[in-house]
This record gives sequence, C-alpha cells and structure tokens, in this order.
Amino acid sequence: MRYAFKIAYFGRDFHGSQYQPNVRTVEGEVLKALKKLGIEKPNLKFAGRTDAGVHAFGQVIAFNSDEKIFPRILNSELPRDITAWAWAKVSDDFDPRRAKSRVYMYVTFCEGLDVSSMRKAVKLLKGTHDFANFTKKFGEGESCVRTIYRADIRIEREFLIFEIEANAFTWNMVRCIVSALVEIGKRHRSVEWFEELLHPERHKERIEPAPPYGLVLKDVKYDDIEFEVDEYALKTLHSRFREIVDYHGVVYKLFSMFI
Repeated sequence: MRYAFKIAYFGRDFHGSQYQPNVRTVEGEVLKALKKLGIEKPNLKFAGRTDAGVHAFGQVIAFNSDEKIFPRILNSELPRDITAWAWAKVSDDFDPRRAKSRVYMYVTFCEGLDVSSMRKAVKLLKGTHDFANFTKKFGEGESCVRTIYRADIRIEREFLIFEIEANAFTWNMVRCIVSALVEIGKRHRSVEWFEELLHPERHKERIEPAPPYGLVLKDVKYDDIEFEVDEYALKTLHSRFREIVDYHGVVYKLFSMFI
C-alpha cells in the first residue's frame, strides 16, 4: 500500500528537505521515523525540495507501508519541528512530484515599501514566462519556462504577504522574485525593469534570492487526490506552532527593550 501525507515543518534547524549524509534534513528525519515504525523500504518521495531555512505547511510526501499509517502515528516518531496533519491512500505508482500546482508564500515587513508599485509588478507575473533571471541555475542552459496561475500581495498589520501559484518553480525562483519586488518597493528599481527581467532573451541580470526564513511551501495540489485531515494531528501542529511563536515573541520583546 502507498500513502500520501501532508506535512508541516519549521525550516530553521534543517539543512533543507532533501536527504544529505551527516546533516539534519527533513527527509532524513522522516526516514528515521518510518524505520522506527518498522518500514524499511518506504520508497519515500517528496513533492519538492525546500532549501535550508525554508518552511512548509503543505509539503506532500508519499511512502509504501504494509500497515495503515495515520498522521498521529507518524507524529509519534517525528521530531517536534515536523508534523503530519493529513493523509490519503494513493496508487502504487503515485509520485508527489507530479502535482497540478504548488503554492508558495513569502512574508516580510512592509514598512517603507511602495506597495502600489510592487502590485503593478506582480500583475506582470501571470502567464507563461522564462524565469532564467530568477533562478540559482542562471545561465546553465536548463529550461526555466514556468506558468504562473496567480500571484498577489496583501498587507496584514506590519507585514507584506506575497503569494504565488504555478505549475512548477525553478530553484530559488520565489525568493528571487521577492528580491526584485523589494527593490521596486524601495524605489531602487522600476516596474519596467521588472518586466524586462521576464525577457531573458534580451535582458540578462542575476537576481540574488531573498532570505529563506520568510518563505513557506503553503500547498501542493493534485487533480485526483483528496486528503483527509486528521483533527488530532492538526491540533498537535497548532500546539507546536504556538510554542515556537511564544518563544520567539518573548526573545524579540526582550531584545527590543535594549535597541
């Protein structure tokens, strides 16, 4: 039997999601948990790779198991910064990488930014473009053509939230887009410059990615899979999230008293 799970994780203490020997990764911790549950050959797959420091709420994994595994069972063996919260039984050949779309969200402070100009730039993203200027593999010859289904910016209190959905993303693509948008927001660059970046055949310019800690893989969508939410596991996720928010909130308050 093969199962798909939605997992959330806090990326701060991981060297990315993909397995690497001798360093802590999300895949490595999931493999350890599955082994503790007696699953020696899980054929574990992830919907996509996230870099060091990047978070996820709706990352999708799939693995084989002779026994039925629920999110709360997997959570009993996972560390506290990884939580499974929904699941589905899938076909034996299911590969989570073959998704209909992926949704990313990036959060940063909005103070001092020209949000109106940033929104004009974001409107240019919808459709199919070559994102060679927005990838870490800049100039390596690999196709960077992707289709953006939607992209928008919203403001919540002191935060700017950028959300984007596409059929797929190149390496560092969202973080590079955010860097360019922030340059426009700071009035260092124009909307016309951003439009030129979407045409690498006539304008080549390497964009450095924004910091990873503001990025979260929000969701991965499929046409034919309906995930069942485990309410107990979701409560566990909420509790673990609250612990992290309380910790960092107190630390922020402590140091803000001296700055």
